[in-house]
Amino acid sequence: MTAMQSTERVKTGIAGLDAIMADGIPRGNVILVEGAIGTGKTTFGVEFVYRGATMFDEPGIIVLFEVSPEKLARDAAGFGWDLASLERSGKIKIIFTTRQVLSQELQQADSLLLDEAAKMGARRLFVDGAAGAMGGTATNPPREAFHILVEGLQREQLTAVLAIEASSLDGDHSPALPEESIADTVIRLRMETIDRATTRSVEIVKSRGHDFQMGRHSFRIVDGLGIQMYRRVQAPRSRDRAAAYDTSTRVSTGVPGLDPAVNGGYFLGSTTVVSGISGVGKSVMALQYVAEGARCGEKTLMFSIDEQVPQILRNAATIGLDLQADIDRGVVQLHYDPPQEMEVDRHFADIERIVQEFKPRRVVFDSISTYGATLGTRGRVFRDFFHALVSLMKEEQTATIYNHENPEMMGMSSMMGEFAMSSLVDNIILMNWVEIGDEFRLALTVAKMRANPTMRQTYECVIRDGEGMHVLSPLPGTATSPFSRYDGLISRGPTRRLSHGATDGAG
Repeated sequence: MTAMQSTERVKTGIAGLDAIMADGIPRGNVILVEGAIGTGKTTFGVEFVYRGATMFDEPGIIVLFEVSPEKLARDAAGFGWDLASLERSGKIKIIFTTRQVLSQELQQADSLLLDEAAKMGARRLFVDGAAGAMGGTATNPPREAFHILVEGLQREQLTAVLAIEASSLDGDHSPALPEESIADTVIRLRMETIDRATTRSVEIVKSRGHDFQMGRHSFRIVDGLGIQMYRRVQAPRSRDRAAAYDTSTRVSTGVPGLDPAVNGGYFLGSTTVVSGISGVGKSVMALQYVAEGARCGEKTLMFSIDEQVPQILRNAATIGLDLQADIDRGVVQLHYDPPQEMEVDRHFADIERIVQEFKPRRVVFDSISTYGATLGTRGRVFRDFFHALVSLMKEEQTATIYNHENPEMMGMSSMMGEFAMSSLVDNIILMNWVEIGDEFRLALTVAKMRANPTMRQTYECVIRDGEGMHVLSPLPGTATSPFSRYDGLISRGPTRRLSHGATDGAG
């Protein structure tokens, strides 16, 4: 869509929709809301009228055919909407009639419906189940009758939502309805089943007079709230500041011995992936990073879809970290969202809201491998989600760490496996077990640091109860690390160096 000339906009008041519709719908537009049974058309139309009356002082009319006003009021009460009170105060009017009566009414030049709208100063109208309500005769077919209705609505400057049941919209290829060419705005609601999970989506097919965001966006119908819409994560967002432009400020890792290996810490706006198999200490490093931020008085966020908050607090306590005290001081927030049936648009919207409200300096995600397992790594969804996360965190100038479980037990054939996201990442730290003799020893390699010198040396680490992780310093009296006598540390066969370049088996 191209930008249109400025015109008065009607804000729907439906959470998230006005952002998708570029701050509202042009006043006087006739809006078709299409969808199969149960997709939320009635809730959409009623909320449009309710929000107009309560938020924008715009009275409205609701026309019903099948659902009685009493049942509508009962269902609306579940969202906290008191329609009866609004009707008594003249803010809304509910009309219960038949399609035949409404059809005959709409053919009259002096329509009683439009006359009533004028008397109460109505600015909004919702007709539930509008298909067939326009009647139709040999001399005045339904399309012409619908055109007459549209002309009447435009004369009164009513912004109208007309709900039409269209069961064919279940599929991806939906035949056009005859009313679509006359209507100004067409909105399609769908319920889609993916791997036995059902999700709701909304698509703006067209909307005359303004710009809007195309594609299918997610929405939910929530008790006590109503409709909650979320822009699809792939939708373009203005990220003018989405760059790591601060080349001097660094944040400490919080892991003793690691800061020297990463040039003194991570840049603000940088993206760091800590990759390794399960059990190598990725979460321990993340907890120390969070605690270090709190110690420095820096607001820090941790998002987890692996462990719930009480378990994170317990794990922190085992390495001597009291994150609950930091939470109570307001410098740390921990958030858990279960990965089962995750709605990626809602999840990203929640992250964006939390980050913009809390304004953290440090952020941790634990872990992107679980995101990949939930969203799938072969399509665009995960890549678009991760790209949106990186852009958001760079714009907010956070130093962000993403834990990633690489399934390789011994050695690594690629740093991020099937995720293929290395190009979006500034820093990569590889964690691995090294088998030497009869024990596994923990190794850390700084594999990539964008805009920084990188030694790519492999360091030995230890994790101690009550203390957390330490990166071991060079051996006493030498400038070498504990692993400097071995080759092949991040491959499958470490070997010990002998004099003159000879090697023998690890032992």
